[in-house]
Amino acid sequence: MTTAVTETGSPSGPVAGIDVGKSCLDVWVGGQMRSFANDGAGIAAMLQWLASRPVSQVVCEPTGGYERPLVQSLSQAGLPVRLAHPNKVRAFARASGQLAKTDRLDAQMLSRYGEVFASSGITPPEPEREELQSLLRRRRQLADQRVQERNRLDRAWNPAVRASAQRHIDWLDQEIAALDREYREALESSQELSRRAELYRSVPGIGQLTAAILVADLPELGRGEGKALCSLVGLAPWSRDSGQQRGYRAVRGGRGTVRRALYMAALSVIRGPGELGRFYQGLRQRGKAGKVALVAVMRKLLLQLHAVARRGTCWTLNHPTVSPIPNPRPNP
Repeated sequence: MTTAVTETGSPSGPVAGIDVGKSCLDVWVGGQMRSFANDGAGIAAMLQWLASRPVSQVVCEPTGGYERPLVQSLSQAGLPVRLAHPNKVRAFARASGQLAKTDRLDAQMLSRYGEVFASSGITPPEPEREELQSLLRRRRQLADQRVQERNRLDRAWNPAVRASAQRHIDWLDQEIAALDREYREALESSQELSRRAELYRSVPGIGQLTAAILVADLPELGRGEGKALCSLVGLAPWSRDSGQQRGYRAVRGGRGTVRRALYMAALSVIRGPGELGRFYQGLRQRGKAGKVALVAVMRKLLLQLHAVARRGTCWTLNHPTVSPIPNPRPNP
């Protein structure tokens, strides 16, 4: 799931922490703990209970979809909701000396995490972008299965096994083609998302699927500084220095779906005669490793997309990259 970065600032009131389970919601706010069923009636009762308290925001973790009805209900009720990264919350708990883990302790820790890191987390996407995300996520799942089945087909020697694998591949091809139509329809149904995808496709190497992934999983394009965006995607080398030692810089973390899409786009452009192809060849001739040069192309491609989104016009080779603006545009 990839999503928009939250605004900065400290909470103006108590932060409610909600540990989301398949059937239960454990809520901690203002030193009080309550549990509700994770269904329509339970969520309604929870909202009524929260309405009597000056809650500034709600913090929960993504749980593979079990949180979606809760998040939608909170948003409709006008309560700001943040989805905190589970690894960061767990690291915060350990740093606070909280080694035990229960649902109630998790709810309390989410509340404390939201109070300390007011700007840390992600806001749920708007419904149109969430629909696009879900279709692309399903397509990605089936595409990964197709790769696995093709690998099995290559190694299979039993005719019955080969026939079974081929039937599954044929079915996956049909399902992926259907999802391709559905995500394109979802993209075209929104004027704003369609406009952004068209802008991204003007950049050399960006196809229809890559543009859709950028629209769904990287709404930050066009806002803020390019360096921060590269770090968000996972294309900024991390320092590993200590004293006189200078460690090897490497990229890690970030939004894997976006990085994977940019990787495939970079592979396409470096094979052509264009600007990025010459840039890649120049790095290789200067002794840069192939992967290092490819990451540099991915980063340059991302900055081109950032410039296109910033100025709101299609890409042209003679248009200079714009400098960061102090007041970014609001969330699309």
